[in-house]
Amino acid sequence: MYRTHCRLGERSLYREIAKQIQQGKWRPFYVLCGTETFLMEEMIAHMKTHALRDADDTYNYSALDLEQVPVESLVQEAETLPFIGEKRLVVGRNAWFLTGSTGRAEVKHDVDALLAYAQSPLDSSIVVLTVPHAKLDERKKVVKQLKKWATVVRFTPLERGELRAWIKRKVSQFGARIEADAVERLIQLVGTELRLIYQECIKLATYVGEGGVVTSRHIDDIVPRSLEEDIFKLVDCIGRTDIEGALGVFYDLLKKREEPLKILSLIARQFRIMLQVKELSSRGFSQKQVASMLGLHPYPVKIASQQGKLFSEQALRALLLEANHADYAIKSGYKDKTLAVEWYIMRVNRWVKA
Repeated sequence: MYRTHCRLGERSLYREIAKQIQQGKWRPFYVLCGTETFLMEEMIAHMKTHALRDADDTYNYSALDLEQVPVESLVQEAETLPFIGEKRLVVGRNAWFLTGSTGRAEVKHDVDALLAYAQSPLDSSIVVLTVPHAKLDERKKVVKQLKKWATVVRFTPLERGELRAWIKRKVSQFGARIEADAVERLIQLVGTELRLIYQECIKLATYVGEGGVVTSRHIDDIVPRSLEEDIFKLVDCIGRTDIEGALGVFYDLLKKREEPLKILSLIARQFRIMLQVKELSSRGFSQKQVASMLGLHPYPVKIASQQGKLFSEQALRALLLEANHADYAIKSGYKDKTLAVEWYIMRVNRWVKA
């Protein structure tokens, strides 16, 4: 029995599994689940490096999309012996049948064949199932059985401190260092999407060169603002009744070819989050609890909490209602989409003061 559970936030447990892989102490079956899919793919790359170091991955590595092919195909691959090597790595991505969701396609899976293999796996094969979902469906028989025989690793969003440490490690991997305030600025501009942050880390480390230090100035010079960051800035301008500043951000977004209706939707979403955070916080819930209840990363909840101080609940409700009116006017053809959003931004004073 190989049952192991690990939340990514529990750093020591996660490192233990990565260390075991590096040392060649393999489990025959892994289930990787959670919403941080970039880290999930990093783990698979780590496995591939250490499992196939002396073998040709052309023959000993197989990746299947379980939204397209049945799980029996994965079992067949797992039952194949490695070619000129000790291990064979078989990855089955998008194992939605382990959740309450059907995913994108209706593929019939013979889960009994999977369970039969999981109970008596080949020592020479390493099977990995990935589930890009927050949790497994514990009610399903296949999940209950796999939890007995497989190593389950959960990839949950990084906490703020973990994200800072992760960024520093990524920059150092490319031979550079990054200052603490530059880390904060990077998160502020890019958001919390690890794939985007990773790309910017490569760019910044390359820019400063081997042994260089990334500063906040480098961040501002090189890193483009994310759409989320622009919306935060626009809403902040609205809260301070800086209509000229809010319109400036809006026009910048139009230059980036962002759709006015999408911008309006994101503004309304931010007001909605602010209202929810304000209401839950008033009932005594911490930011971490609020983030969990709303299914959000802690960072946007922190921003919503800060920005929410600029608005009363009455003002937020009025802004949301007016956003709905503007949305209807655009979709019904009553108003031009750009003019409708401009008009919405220009009239916010009457609601911010509510």
